[in-house]
Amino acid sequence: MEYVINDAKKKGKQGVCVISSKKKKSYLADKKFFLKYGFEVVDQIEDYELLSLSFNHQKPFFCKSVKQMMIDSNHITIYYSPQCPFTLNCIHEIKEYIKDCNIQVDFIKIDTLEKAKNIPCIFNNWAVFKNGKYVSHILLNKKGFEKLLND
Repeated sequence: MEYVINDAKKKGKQGVCVISSKKKKSYLADKKFFLKYGFEVVDQIEDYELLSLSFNHQKPFFCKSVKQMMIDSNHITIYYSPQCPFTLNCIHEIKEYIKDCNIQVDFIKIDTLEKAKNIPCIFNNWAVFKNGKYVSHILLNKKGFEKLLND
């Protein structure tokens, strides 16, 4: 963590921030670790918290669209980033599955910083919306997608 902080300062960044949660989750770093380095909780959505170590006393925040965790679409919509090596396999399985079905699925690739900043939820590597509501950040293969359809 010291390396990250020093590197951010050396590069003239305004600070370092991370998403954690009130309760420990296996896929997020433990909040206590960051608090030891002087991070503070600056914003939250449900159980998720934005922690920040500011170098200039400015506090980052989740934008309004992120806090709503909703989109204006009745289609299943999947926002994804190829940063995880399994993501593209999941996209391929879902696309193969829906070829023979009458299901509209919108795939939105997060491939720019601007898109990542404007995604309508806190997860920008994989987020699934159904009937306009955020439902999951868990990667879906064919079997997981079928379960989502039936829920």
